[in-house]
Amino acid sequence: MTMTVHEAIRKRILAVRMVIFDVDGVLTDGGITIHDDGSESKTFDVKDGHGMKLLQRAGLEIAILSGRSCACVEHRAKGLGIEHVYQGFHRKLDAYEAIKASTGLEDDQMAYVGDDLIDIPVMRRVGFAVCVRDAVEHVKSFAHYVTQRDGGKGAAREICELILKVQGLWHGVTDRYFQDDPS
Repeated sequence: MTMTVHEAIRKRILAVRMVIFDVDGVLTDGGITIHDDGSESKTFDVKDGHGMKLLQRAGLEIAILSGRSCACVEHRAKGLGIEHVYQGFHRKLDAYEAIKASTGLEDDQMAYVGDDLIDIPVMRRVGFAVCVRDAVEHVKSFAHYVTQRDGGKGAAREICELILKVQGLWHGVTDRYFQDDPS
């Protein structure tokens, strides 16, 4: 029996225990503001962050992996309770191997969300490779799933919700929002 693409993606998602997010172009729209003092700032989507918190509430782990280094990424990760933060890795496979070693997870248990050429080596290794809609074209052929939303504009939230729904965890982590007395 031949599996449909949907079934194949579903099987990949069911195995996911950790989602690794790139930063620039995935958790942000790719814009970098450089201030006069040389410091940088980025804009993150609050709904993406809430999606990441929902994943954590469901027991999945989150990691951030960026080729660049920026203090605001550390602050954002800390605010979301993300312990696995790897910045300044121009060879992202090195950081990916460190994440695997520290968590004990296997390739098929990992998802990665990227947007540019630097992300391809990790995308080729993980069990569920994702790219955002506005990723560079060359990256899309390495993705098992391409988001309907752009990076920094809800793409991370889309992935979080997809994983939670496929794994049957969505209602367990969101029911309190739909009750008459959410306390």
